[in-house]
Formats: sequence, structure tokens, C-alpha cells
Amino acid sequence: MSLLNTAHTQPATAGSTKFLSSRGGRLGIMATIIVLLGAIIFFAFQQLSISHAAYQQHKQWHAPAITNINGLKNISQIGSTANVLDFTGKRAMVDPNPYKIAIAPANLSPTLKAGDILVSNIGNEDKGMTLVKFAPVTGKGRVFNMPAANGVSGPSAMAFDGGKLLVANSTGNDVLILNANGSIFQTLKSPLFNGPWGITVGKTSDKDMDKIATFFTSNKFDGKILRVDIKKQERGKPVKFKVTQIGQFGLRDKVSKIELRWLPELKVGHDKWKDVLLAVDPSTNRIAGYPFSSKLKLSVKSQTIFKGGPLNNPGGMTINPLNGDALVVNLNNNNLVEINLQKGTVVGVKQIDPAMVDAQGNNSALFGVAAVKDQLGNLKVYFTNDNTNSLNVLTK
Repeated sequence: MSLLNTAHTQPATAGSTKFLSSRGGRLGIMATIIVLLGAIIFFAFQQLSISHAAYQQHKQWHAPAITNINGLKNISQIGSTANVLDFTGKRAMVDPNPYKIAIAPANLSPTLKAGDILVSNIGNEDKGMTLVKFAPVTGKGRVFNMPAANGVSGPSAMAFDGGKLLVANSTGNDVLILNANGSIFQTLKSPLFNGPWGITVGKTSDKDMDKIATFFTSNKFDGKILRVDIKKQERGKPVKFKVTQIGQFGLRDKVSKIELRWLPELKVGHDKWKDVLLAVDPSTNRIAGYPFSSKLKLSVKSQTIFKGGPLNNPGGMTINPLNGDALVVNLNNNNLVEINLQKGTVVGVKQIDPAMVDAQGNNSALFGVAAVKDQLGNLKVYFTNDNTNSLNVLTK
């Protein structure tokens, strides 16, 4: 009986085991499927997150560039023009008051790199003797002209001309041509010079870095606008030149601080001008132009491009490299103004120094301005502040 019972029991046990095994297999398969589904969902979520982040990054990378001053909000100081170093790395004794700015267009010497910024220290009584070089990042400035007392006296505007630097030497009453290492190459003198103030380089067909192009300068004390034609030059030797008056502006408070910029062409309204000399006229609060400026044989009347507010004793001007607008700083209210030259309209106004300017001109801070495009394509504006003896930058 026990054998029968045993024989009967064994099949039952085997069947039960087979059933449990089958059930366990199904549970295992289901668990595996659930795990796989979870992994797939997790992976998909991760991919979506990565794709979203990539999209956001792509969207941010391709964000529209800031092309005018309205989108610029941050002001920071690059450096001081009073606390600078000399050629040996020691603190230099300088007569500060920064005025104008020039930016090196290329690597011109072992110590002057593309993007380096030069600032003219006109001095407290317009007898300053230093040009200060800054890298385009926050840091100490260094004296550029070598040695410091090599004829520089009351320097105002500067302009790079190939491998040379032209300096409107207002108190020295001449134009200096400096080599890229800061030494004097030549001093230009003329009976027509009367406190050279603005300076800009005109057109040239010669790309030789040793060649000096025709350039323009303006007089502080009589409002004359002059063209300096380089007549003859041999490599490394002093140039021969001729000075011609091509324009005349009025005075404002016994002087006329006329800033100049030259453009190969400019669209004004429906007209396209060629070989254009731009000039800010402080005596009438306007921006004027001289088409065909390199061919003028005598003084002619300028053509008004923009006149009136918000210009208020305009002192410095540069060209916005992103849209061709004029960027102008006012001496009477410390505002930066952007003017669309083609339309003759105001694009924007921004106060970049809070000091109030009185009737005598005290606290007037803004004299120099220069603009570049940053690595992301945004407008970047450098300016000098005479109240704080500093070079500053306005960014997005």
C-alpha cells in the first residue's frame, strides 16, 4: 500500500514542480521585460534631456548678437592711466588725464600685439608726455612711448598707419610718427598746424607696412581741417609731405575739439559717397562729411549728416564695426550716443558716467571712444574716463 501510495505521490510531486517551474519562468520573463522597459524609458528620458540641453546650448550659441549700444549694460575698468609701469616694470611718474584711444590692428612688434589699446595722457594742463598701453583685459598699463620725454607733449588723437603710429601732438604743435616699439620715427611740422587735435588715416593703394598713407588732422585753436599728403618716402627714411586745408569749423569756448574718421564709402540717404572724411563739429553739435576728401584742392563747405540733440558738445567719435553707425561721446553730459549715418536718426543714448557737468565743463569725463566686435559677435565699446583717470569697457 505504501508502495502504491509512493508511486501515486511521485507523479503528483513532479507535476507540481513542473507547474511552479513554469510559473516562475513566466514571472522571471515578466520581471526581465519590466527591467528592460524601465531601462528603455530611462535611456529615452536621458536622451531627451541631453537633446533638450543640446538644443538650449545651440539656441544660446546662436542667440542674436548685440549690435548697438542699447543692448550693452555692463561697465568695467580695464586699468588706470595714473598708476602705470615703465619699461623696467617699476611704477612710472606720469601726468595723467586720458583722452583718446587707438587699437593695434595687428602684431606690430614683440610688445605691441593685435588688440592692444593705446591711450593718450594729455595731462592736467595739456602737457602730458605719455602714451599708455593696455592689453584688452583688466591689468596694469605700461608706458608705450620710449623714452617718455621724446617730444610727446599734450597728445590727443592717435591713428595706426601700417606699422607706424600717428600722434596729434596738440601742445607740441606737430604730428609725431612713432615706430611700433614706441620710438620716434619722424616729427612733422607745418605753418598750418595750430594745436593738432583729431587725426585719421585716409586711403592708400600701398599695403607696404613701412609706407605712410595720406592722413587728415584738425586744429584745436583755429578749427581748420587739414590733409597731409605724403609726397615721397624711401624705406626707413624721413617722409616728404604737403599740408592742405580742406575745411573750416567754428570755435566753441575759444577752441574746437574736432574728432575725425575716414571711410572709403558711406551711404547717406539715397546717395553713396566715396572717400569720406567724417568730422564732429562741437560748435554746432553736428556730424559733418567731406566726400572725395583725398582730392580736395582747397577749403570747402562740409555737408551736414546729423545735427542737434542728443549731441551736446560732442568730443570723441568712432564707427560701430557691426553696423556702420557713429558712436559719439558728449563732453557736456557724459552720454554715449549712437547715430545711424545713412538715415540721420538716433539709435540710442546711454549715460556712462554719472557725474553732472557744470557750465564751466567741470566733471566732463568722456573724450575717447573705440569699438570692436567680441568673440561672440557682440559690440564692445572702450572709452576713457577723465574723472577717474581710467580706460573702461562697455559690454553686454
